[in-house]
Amino acid sequence: MTMPLPSVVNRDRTMADAEKTLRDLLDQVLDDRGYRPREIEVKAIETGGANYTSVLFVINVSSPDRDDLKLFAKVACVGDSMRGVMHADWLYATERLVYKQLVRIYQEIEEDQQVATEHRYVFPKFYGCNAEFGKETVVMEDLVANGYETFDRFKSIDWDYASVCMENLAKFHALSFAFEKYRPETFKEMTSNMAFEIGNTQEEPDENTIAMFTNIIENAVSVVKEEYKERVRNLGQTHVLWDKFNKPIGKPVISHGDYRMSNMLFRKQDDRLQAIVVDYQTTHAGCPASDLMYYIFLGTDEEFRREHYERLLDHYHSSLEQALKRLAVDPSVYTREKLDSDMKELLPYAVLLGVVVLPVVTVESNAAPKVEGDADVNNFIMKPNELYAKRFSGIVNDCVRWGAI
Repeated sequence: MTMPLPSVVNRDRTMADAEKTLRDLLDQVLDDRGYRPREIEVKAIETGGANYTSVLFVINVSSPDRDDLKLFAKVACVGDSMRGVMHADWLYATERLVYKQLVRIYQEIEEDQQVATEHRYVFPKFYGCNAEFGKETVVMEDLVANGYETFDRFKSIDWDYASVCMENLAKFHALSFAFEKYRPETFKEMTSNMAFEIGNTQEEPDENTIAMFTNIIENAVSVVKEEYKERVRNLGQTHVLWDKFNKPIGKPVISHGDYRMSNMLFRKQDDRLQAIVVDYQTTHAGCPASDLMYYIFLGTDEEFRREHYERLLDHYHSSLEQALKRLAVDPSVYTREKLDSDMKELLPYAVLLGVVVLPVVTVESNAAPKVEGDADVNNFIMKPNELYAKRFSGIVNDCVRWGAI
């Protein structure tokens, strides 16, 4: 019954400790790139409840006869007592795997297939990382300095943003199919070690976890119509769905695992909206439909889905077909019929996403969990606010209307 949880800031890992960890890594990264002599300005940034696993920094590096270098860094902040609960080792190791191995493979495949620059999948430029336990750090380019902005997580997505996000996700999934086609042995070896670990456990939950999850379920149940309460309660207690959701349905496809607006940045260039993903901690061998479910039900409201749900699936799949063709991969590797079948199979999970993850998406900044190292897991229970009540009720209404619950 383990589930996605926000992270816990360890009181022993103060901001000063995190900055020292970062500066030590920056010295190595900048020495390797010839930024000597140099001046380094480091500034911590608040996320307002949008990020939970890391302390975030922006960095400006100046050096004679060189353009200033603007960087962004994430330094681990999960307390020792919560690392196991949160699968923090896996989260940090996964992001390193993506930046140190998967990015290179995907870029080489695009190069080999001569994919035009404007159609390539874009990762943030990676500068370096630290894998030391408790000091896990990733340094990349500062995209905000290049004109990218966050999306207000309290707003429902509009079509312009949603369509661009579908195009971006389609490119990401298409590269997995290309990876399997052109490097089958490497693909098999990598994906066999890319299981989604959160919720993927055979251990029986302890009493505290059961009690916490029961409280979370009851908070969710409290905001839905009376005639739906028992359905939601029963589904919430069926933890087998957690194991199912992030596993392949058929062949494994490298999936994002946390594809939502808080993990993306956006900018307009030449009147064209661009999206880029900035977090890869949950990348895993799974199913494309799970990323679609995550994005749609955590980022849109009932009104948007009523108007655009099928259109969104159409746009994703047509974008996937185009991306596959550019990579010289037969689009039949993931047909529209297969997508529809997978979405139907996973649809009940939308309710579980609403029970467990949606509170984190909708929580007010001043109420976001910032619980220090030895805190009780009950600190993760967030009282439903008005936005949560509206969004979750909409998810339940949709799932009932579509016959999923």
